[in-house]
Amino acid sequence: GEVALLEQEFAQMVGANFCLAVASGGYALATALRALGVKPGDRVLTNAFTLAPVPGSIASVGAVPVFVGVSEALVIDLDDLEAKADQANVLMLSHMRGHLCDMDRLLEICQSHNIQVVEDCAHTMGAKWKDRWSGRDGVIGCYSTQTYKHMNSGEGGLFVTDDPEIMARAV
Repeated sequence: GEVALLEQEFAQMVGANFCLAVASGGYALATALRALGVKPGDRVLTNAFTLAPVPGSIASVGAVPVFVGVSEALVIDLDDLEAKADQANVLMLSHMRGHLCDMDRLLEICQSHNIQVVEDCAHTMGAKWKDRWSGRDGVIGCYSTQTYKHMNSGEGGLFVTDDPEIMARAV
């Protein structure tokens, strides 16, 4: 079917093993949290400069957002992330308005604290950090295809991962 072809083509485009088309970017984010096993009461790190679907997806699974400050460049403040890294084991990173933070430093922080990264790429579909597509540094990348996004389907979202177990739980 057309949706399966879209999933295959998008996965191939960004270099992911798996892609799942869903109803919206926000739904992709909530699906990501569920696939990672986030439970009610768990804490999830996220940058404070974002849009409603990000904390909304955290609330939809009963988790609690831990807001991380942002820099003057409108990206997550990596010093504040490092200071709060012991408060959660998942970071929902929102790449706002097409801005990517220093993903190498972010990954160093997250790896040293065993934090799984979910990337909200609603505003960065097609962007790269160095030679890596937005959404490919974390364990899951989530994209929006809502009106006015880079790829428009009126409403919709895409979820990518390389992990077959995460994908099975997402499905």
